[in-house]
Amino acid sequence: MDKQEIIKLFLERGLQIDSKSLEFFAANEGKLGDFIKRMPEKKDELPSNITMDFVKKTLLGLEVVQDFSAPQKTYTTENAIRYFNNRYETMKMFFMDKPSLENLVSINKITDNIKKFSIIAMVKEKDAHEKTVAVEDQTGDITVLIDSKDFEDIVPDEIVGMVCEKAGSLPKAANVIFPDVPLKRDVNKTDEDVFCLFISDFHFGSENFNKKYYENFLEWLKKTNYSNLFIFVLGGISSEEKTVKEFFSELPKDSVKIYLRDERDAGFSSDCNLNNPCMVRIGGVVILLCSGRVLEFYVKLWDGLGVEKVMLNLLKKRHIDPVFSANKKIYDKDIFVLETLPDIFVASHFHRPGELNYKGTSILSLGSFTQQPVFWLTNLRTREIIKLDFT
Repeated sequence: MDKQEIIKLFLERGLQIDSKSLEFFAANEGKLGDFIKRMPEKKDELPSNITMDFVKKTLLGLEVVQDFSAPQKTYTTENAIRYFNNRYETMKMFFMDKPSLENLVSINKITDNIKKFSIIAMVKEKDAHEKTVAVEDQTGDITVLIDSKDFEDIVPDEIVGMVCEKAGSLPKAANVIFPDVPLKRDVNKTDEDVFCLFISDFHFGSENFNKKYYENFLEWLKKTNYSNLFIFVLGGISSEEKTVKEFFSELPKDSVKIYLRDERDAGFSSDCNLNNPCMVRIGGVVILLCSGRVLEFYVKLWDGLGVEKVMLNLLKKRHIDPVFSANKKIYDKDIFVLETLPDIFVASHFHRPGELNYKGTSILSLGSFTQQPVFWLTNLRTREIIKLDFT
């Protein structure tokens, strides 16, 4: 079917199709019939213009919730103020239902007569020797003493709540409160069995690539008979396009293949290509995916913690990159705030497998085919996490 026939097919249904979707169906004619069958029957559930996002959502049952991209702004004082004001106002909402923030005040309302108070503020800087933190809100700034373990978890530029009491020359934070995940939270599941395999860091061509581990993986694939299998490939394949293409050809044809490229990977058109990082939804279950170079700074900052615990710290902050530096991009709004909470948070790149559960969120760090070939499979209906070891 040529492009004009495809356009006519949609026009007969009162729909237009954008250029990317048209190219997709022209190159994948077999998927056009599946798409037509799966389209909503009600006209008000259909967009007037068929886009690739809608095509992916309809064909794959996968919806991109957030791809952490936006037009970049020129770094000016005005743009920086707007950016951090947006961060503060967005993050502030996460604290408003926390009963532990008693006697909540703006910094400019703190007087000598107030002995106990709470604030919501942005961290300006830390003094490791004095164990103090300089913080500010939109009305002023203040320095607070913190002599608890919370001090180590605080990073510059994040938004925190502090329950303070005056003791000597500086107020002391008796309790530091992070935005965090609500205690009462539904565990989201799909109605039917949907399996998600998270895998990464093959490093084909590297002298450290372990062929035996990879052969064990392929053997496991041959034995699998999972229906509704989504294979998430989180980078670390190869810089050679031919190698990437050959790898994807080894994956089961009836699986849905999602490709999250690392910056060193060659491009390849899989069933679904995603930006890094990206948040998607399958049947109500939200999955945050990250080829972990984005997290490198924090893995070094909290050296000694498992990668999954570093991920947990960022989840508690409701932000995957809170520390701002001169080489960071700036936007109209802070795109790295986690306004939507993930049900599953997955990171690759570090070759250090780990798994934990926190308030209904499964946190998964992936291994590699050079060191520890440990990866994870989950059933979105039961939310069971299955460990796969290909040694």
